[in-house]
Parts: sequence; C-alpha cells; structure tokens
Amino acid sequence: MTESSPIEVYARFIKRLRKTAFIDDSLDGYDIAFLKECLRELERMKFEVSSARLYPHHRQEILSIINSRIIRLKEALEGVPTVPPRIDIRAEVDKEEVYENEVVKISYIITNPYVYGAKVRVTCRGRDVEFLGANSFTLYLNPGESRRGEVLVLVKESGEYFIGPITVEAVFADGRKLVKNSRVFRIVVKPYKPSLEVKRFISSKEIVEGEAVEVSVTITNTGTVPLKVSVAEPVEHLRVSGEYKWRGQLKPGESKTLRYKIHLPKGTHSLPSTRVVYRDPRGREWEKVVPGEVIKVKELPPPPPEEVEEVSAESLVEVFFKSAFSAGIGYLIGKYIIGRKFPEVRKYPKPVFIKSNIPWRKVKSGGEEVTVLFEDPIATVQEDHGSYVIIRPASLEEIISATDVDLARTLQLEFSERAERIFRYWRPRIGEKVGLDIREHDLSREEIELIERECKEKREPLDENKLRRLPRNMLLEFKYSSGGLFRKREFIVYVLVYSRLRKLYYNSVDHKPLAKAEALRAIEGKIREDKEHVLILASPTGWDQKSIEEVETYSVPGVHVILVNLKTNEVYYDKRDPVAQEIVSLITRGEIPLPPLPEEAKEDFDKLTEMLVKGEIGERENLDRVLRLIGVAPKIKISEKIEA
Repeated sequence: MTESSPIEVYARFIKRLRKTAFIDDSLDGYDIAFLKECLRELERMKFEVSSARLYPHHRQEILSIINSRIIRLKEALEGVPTVPPRIDIRAEVDKEEVYENEVVKISYIITNPYVYGAKVRVTCRGRDVEFLGANSFTLYLNPGESRRGEVLVLVKESGEYFIGPITVEAVFADGRKLVKNSRVFRIVVKPYKPSLEVKRFISSKEIVEGEAVEVSVTITNTGTVPLKVSVAEPVEHLRVSGEYKWRGQLKPGESKTLRYKIHLPKGTHSLPSTRVVYRDPRGREWEKVVPGEVIKVKELPPPPPEEVEEVSAESLVEVFFKSAFSAGIGYLIGKYIIGRKFPEVRKYPKPVFIKSNIPWRKVKSGGEEVTVLFEDPIATVQEDHGSYVIIRPASLEEIISATDVDLARTLQLEFSERAERIFRYWRPRIGEKVGLDIREHDLSREEIELIERECKEKREPLDENKLRRLPRNMLLEFKYSSGGLFRKREFIVYVLVYSRLRKLYYNSVDHKPLAKAEALRAIEGKIREDKEHVLILASPTGWDQKSIEEVETYSVPGVHVILVNLKTNEVYYDKRDPVAQEIVSLITRGEIPLPPLPEEAKEDFDKLTEMLVKGEIGERENLDRVLRLIGVAPKIKISEKIEA
C-alpha cells in the first residue's frame, strides 16, 4: 500500500475538522453530551496531528484550529472563559534627536498572550514624514506567539515631529476584538550644517634678525555637527618651537588654537599657507586654506660703539657697582671677584647680542676687549641662531629645570651609587634562589669623543678640566635569574643616569628638561625587550610634560618605566603598576634597612673599617664584605665595565 503524501494527509484532517466548524460560531442549542463527544474527537485529532506526516506550516495551522475549538468547548461546558482577551505591544525609537535627512528607526514587538490566535492589523502614524516601506500591514499571531519588526522614517527638514502611535487591531479566533496603541515619539530634527572657521594671526611681518615670529592658528567649529579636524602647518623644515600640528574632534562651538614660534635668518621668507582638513559624521571631507604670508627679516644693526676702559680684577667690583644694572645682583661678584678670578671667558666666532635686562659691561683686560655679564649662568640662556648668538634671561620654567655641570655630576653620582646599593640585595619574586649579574655601561665616551672632534675642527683648545668635571652618563644593569637551564626565569632592572654632556661642556648649564625619547636613544640596543624589566630613567634637569604624561598614562606589558627628577626628587610612573610602585618605594625611601650586625661579627667589622681608612681596600670591596658579615650578600658576579 502506497504511503499518503503530506498534502493528502492535510486534506483528510481538514475534512474531519469541517464536522466541528460550528464551534467557531455559536454553541447555543447543542446537547451537552454531543459537545463532550466533539471535545473527545478534537483531542484525538490533536494527538494524531502531532505524529502525522505533514508539512510544518500545515501542522501548525491544524493545531491552531484544534486548540481554539478545544478551549471554546471547555469554556462552554464549564460556563466561564479561562482568560480575558489581550494583545501587547512594546515600541522604542533608536534616537530622539537627529539631523536633517536622517532616518529614524522605531523597533516594536507584538505579543499575543491570549488562548486564541489573532489576525492583527499594524499601523504606524506620522505627519510630515516619509515612511521607508509599508507603515500598515497585517499578520497572524498564534496563542503565545510574538513578532518583532521595525518602521523606518525619513525626516527631511529641521523641526519637531511626532511619530506614532503604532496601533494594533486584533481580531481573535473566538470573535473577540481588541485595539492597543504604543506611545507617541517626539523627534527633534536639527539642521545639518558642517562649517569650520580658520583664522591665522602673525605677530609681525617685518622683524629684526634674532627675533621670533609668533604665529597662532585658531580653528572654530561654526556649524551644527561635530567635525574631525586635521591640521599640520608646513613649517617642519624651519626652526620652529611650539604646537604646529593637531588632530582631533571639535563639537559645535568648540575651538582649538595652535601657537608656535619661527626663527628665521635675515632675508625675505614665505610662510606657507595653512591647510585644514575636516570630515563630517557622514564621511564627507572638506578643507580650508589660509593663504601664505611674506615675512621680511632685517639684519640686526651693530650696537653703538662704547668707551672701553682698562680694568683689573681688583677694580671690576667697583665697575660692577657703578653699573646702572647692578641692583639686586651679587652672586657672580661673590663667587668670582672676591676669589680674585675673572668669570669664565668664552670666545664666539660670531656676533653675540645680549637681550632684555641682563646687566653687562664691556671692559679691557690684558689688552683684550671682554664683555662681562653680572649674572649667574643659571639665569641666562644662550641661543645659537647660526650667524649670531643671543644671550637672554631664562624663563621661570627654565630656571627650575636648570642644572650646572657640578650639580649634575653630584646628583648623577649619588643616585647611581644609591641604586647600586639598593638593587644589590633586593630580589624580585621569581623563585627561591635568585642569582644576580651586574653590568655597568659607560655612555659618556661617545659624546666626549664628539666634543673632542668638534674642538679640533673649530681649532679651539680642548678644556681638559671641563671634560673631567662633566657628569658620567651610565647604564646600570641588574639581571636577576632563577631556575635551571630549561626553566630559567629572568627579571632585569635598568638604571640610567643621563645629562646632555655637550650642552654642559659648552654652556656649563642646561636649562631644558630631558625628553624620554632622548634617553631611550642613548641606550638603544642595550635593553632586553624580550624580558620583563624595570627601566629607571634619572635626569638632573627633570622631564618634559609629554614624557611625564606618557609614562603615567600608557604602559606596555612586561615593561615598567619610572622617570626620576634628580634635582627635585620627583618620581613619575603609572600608579596602576604594582611592580613600578614597589620599585618607587625603594628608590624614594633611599636605602633598604639592613639587619643589625651580629655580635660575633663586630671584630671583623672593625678590621674592615681600619683597612678602608688605610686604603688597603676600596669602598666596593668593603661593602661586599660587610654585606657578607650581616648575611644578606648574594652570590654576585660583577661583569667587566662595558663602554658604549
């Protein structure tokens, strides 16, 4: 016997359902026994349909009819309905503020919790708006079924619009009807106007050689939408300081001002045009261009001739106090004149101009004309402009950062010795037995050789005394290791003490804070990036703001960077880094407390002290032996010093 197809099975069930079609209309006048028999028949059919060979949508259709008739029969036999009719709708809008010609999306979900299926008519209303697609349609919901959907609305002009409600009209299988509305949505449409204003101000188009041109560029969002802005003044080939490029976002009404200075040699120069590129939220791109400017730099006129008197060291004090500029200045007199020494004399193969209110006087000494500055070198800054040199007063920030050669040498020596004492017996938590290998890299040699070459090329005598007074730039490397050959764990602490040696040699003073990038260039190739490490960078002139913000904000896994200002004892690091916190607590506390000297070791300690005083042992050997006496000295292999 051939098996029936799903269509044939479906037709047979529909034929059987016709016998109970009267249940959908009215049950008045029917015998209770007959209604009970119909109920049993429908329940049998429900059981058969669940296992019959039917297409899924046919099975769902038949079961829906059977279920609604069973419920209606039970209500009639019991005398009360089981649940009241109900239809639910929830709707929400994706944004209540938009720009012109943008689409608003209203999402909805309709649920039929009633015991009967329902034919549902859905309608979304709205005035002066354009619906993208149908805003009115019909669907069928079975008992307990939910349906999701969305309505897209285009608003073309600015103003206030009301969209909704979404109206749901349900007609249930038992003949009952119900209407439900969602809330009405208020949509504010703003005008879409991308607009940017760029203004450039130049302090002067005619300047004298040695002066700087001050330029400010102000970018203002004068439109109604946020803009992504990019500007880079084409001045990188010039001698420029300050902020001349920027990339970021400006909200409506916001402004950004770039300020920078350009130093130009004498002659006529063309300041390039300013080009600002901006992009709106829809991805369209525009640019604003401010035309270039011509700047004339006049040659600095020579100073008027002065009568130069012959003076000696003894009479220079009197000359100083006769000067109209002498009020409140006494450091140089006390340091040099009372000691019967002239201040340090430096010869320049180019004109030197003294700016502002720096007190000075031209005198003759030994038949040679000398300009004497009655000012501490820390309070003056020398700027080499190529064809001439300008000496100007230092700013407050430069004075705070200023370090002379003697202070730099002392600060670097003290910190490197203290770091060595601390990290000789500190141990990272990488195992029970931790070995230590110490290396010392001399970074000064290369820069000293550069100074020697420059003096030779300029045919200037090399000042050996100055070279000896320069601080020593060095990199200390403390490599800790634990475990065997195949399960070896390593942790490294690097300590860099660093100054600009050329600056200190030529000027005796450095006013400029160090940048992290400068320090990293000095130790390039000497850091094991593949191992977890701490990098302590110490500078006597402190650190620039960009470097401080970088180490406090950004971090790399396995790398713990700490910046130390040797002059002010300030420390900068990522406060969220527990390893950096531990190291900072060590170096700011100074020395790690040592255990007390055992009673039985006091005699040996006295002998070591006596040998140190007599010069029979050095400080390093004395420290090693004392550490062994108190039981904290590790087995340390001290490598040979490595010159850069």
